[in-house]
Amino acid sequence: MRLRFLPIHLFCETPQVSFFDIGVTGSNGTDVVMHSGFSMSPPDDGEFEQYYVHHHQVDHNLVLQGMRTFTLLNPAWSHPHHIVHLERVMGALQIPPGTYQRATSGPEGCLMLNQPIRDPEFEYATEFTPVSLRYLQDLREAKLVRPWIWSWQDGHIRRHDGDGEPSQSRGRRVIHIRRPPDET
Repeated sequence: MRLRFLPIHLFCETPQVSFFDIGVTGSNGTDVVMHSGFSMSPPDDGEFEQYYVHHHQVDHNLVLQGMRTFTLLNPAWSHPHHIVHLERVMGALQIPPGTYQRATSGPEGCLMLNQPIRDPEFEYATEFTPVSLRYLQDLREAKLVRPWIWSWQDGHIRRHDGDGEPSQSRGRRVIHIRRPPDET
């Protein structure tokens, strides 16, 4: 499994203006998530973390302001544990169905836009119910795997193998998504 980041198209950026496009082909929803300070979504279940999992929705999360850190777990992936420090410049993080996700915002908060693609079986009542690790041994085991950590560094999205050093394996060190030069 390889994470996908959909790049933004920057039209103009000055100290006072950011103007960009992040159209997602096929999106049939728009979710806005605003956090005014530190927050965790979903909240913990006592001593156990909780996650959301969508079965009928592909997420495309774009941070508009601040930063949002996602923890992704998917036992079906060859590497089941990822942490993504998502910033606007990285573009929209695509999260496929069946992937367990939780996110935190830092003390400054975060403004995020999600442009999901929802299939005909999507129902609000069932797609946003937190799931606790208390009841899911396979997810607890996936969480114990050293995470791949994704972040923006030196003009690239970089994947680290959880030890703070960029991965050197099979050319996966850098995903070649660069921020376009300022068009001011």
